[in-house]
Amino acid sequence: MSQTIRHRLHILEAADWKAGVITLLAPSSPYRPWRCAFGEARPGDYALLALGTDPQSVLTVLARVDDEGTLSGALLGMSGHRADLFEVATLASTLDLGDEAFTGWRLDDGVAERVILAVHETRVHGDPYHRYGHSSLAAARNLLGFNGRCQICDTAIDLTVPDARDQIHIHTADQSPRPDPHPPIRTPDDDGRRLTGLPHLRDAATDWPVVTCRDCHDGMRRGGFGSSIDYAFARHPRCPRCGGQRSRHIVYGLPNDPRSWEPWIAIGGCRLCDENWTCELCRHNW
Repeated sequence: MSQTIRHRLHILEAADWKAGVITLLAPSSPYRPWRCAFGEARPGDYALLALGTDPQSVLTVLARVDDEGTLSGALLGMSGHRADLFEVATLASTLDLGDEAFTGWRLDDGVAERVILAVHETRVHGDPYHRYGHSSLAAARNLLGFNGRCQICDTAIDLTVPDARDQIHIHTADQSPRPDPHPPIRTPDDDGRRLTGLPHLRDAATDWPVVTCRDCHDGMRRGGFGSSIDYAFARHPRCPRCGGQRSRHIVYGLPNDPRSWEPWIAIGGCRLCDENWTCELCRHNW
């Protein structure tokens, strides 16, 4: 007689979403924001990590209960995954889970299996278009992609210190507007060609969501900069040819996801050259 597999999905919650993300990025952080029920857990059970963002969200990477069967030792393998966040209400409605799906501390059997499969199969994985907006959910998505350094001045930020929450800041940005539509009327000199798709976000953006150090955060406020792009360019040297203040720092190599690179960085390619800067206005390199 075959034995029925019983699925269990435990809920771990961090009401302080910023402290929660910091502990995911730096497990040695002194913060302890996570809470869970003390119900029965088995080694290998999945755990879903929920953040108290607005709207509430859950991580797209599941944790596993450790060999001792305790939720306090749930293991999360973030390396090799591009973690992002689901909105809880959207997840529940998409899977038709009902109003009671995320009000307890554990999901069982069929409901647990559907949520586990949905998380494993998600295609939400750090797309820069998803990081716009001014909600705490958008801020948490940007913080999840933090690589240890300020995105404007490249200063290292230590997330293991007790005041890490005050050392790291998230600048959120408005959603990019839709491009102007093509006119419906063709003229005799119109060749009929139409550009399709969205413009490259790095080229069209007027602001960019970033994770910054406290100095850059304060610098933007003191200088009255509402855009991280304008502030970053203001910190860069003027072009020696045209005098423009739109120089990009050249970084050499081939990035995995060039769309996610900040607009004030130029992708230099694999061939290493002596030039460190390029002017966006006159294309001069130096």
